[in-house]
Amino acid sequence: MGAKKGDDSTRGKSLIAQKMDIVIDTNVLVAGLRSGNGASNALLHKFREGAFVLHLSTAAVLEYEEVLVRELVPAYLASRDILWFLDDLIAASVCHASIRRFRPISNDPDDDCMIELALTADVQVLVTHNKAHFRDLPARGIEVLTPAEILRFLNL
Repeated sequence: MGAKKGDDSTRGKSLIAQKMDIVIDTNVLVAGLRSGNGASNALLHKFREGAFVLHLSTAAVLEYEEVLVRELVPAYLASRDILWFLDDLIAASVCHASIRRFRPISNDPDDDCMIELALTADVQVLVTHNKAHFRDLPARGIEVLTPAEILRFLNL
């Protein structure tokens, strides 16, 4: 896993060289799987190439599954394809079995599990298309970026 904020090993090194730790909001996965184009899809490809470290929790995976099935089946994917995608995502991510509870945090209760994961995992970035839902995270040291912004930041 990449070095954390405040860790002495990060001094003088760019975040690009360290593999940034991130959380991806569900709407980014939906957009990335719905279209073969765009920043969300490019971010998923960069994850598969190992460009950054993705953090997950049980609540986040359950949220992903519920929304992906609702939004993408049957028009874009079959249920089994979503399950295979999630299996691959889990296998290549850092999974957190225990999450600190901070609820309620957001005006949208579905976003609370992503906020709790980001805070527990002490990630540098939460990637979303709904930046307004996560406006309190920068005060806690977590950047909130769109897929296009993080791709530009990482020069990917």
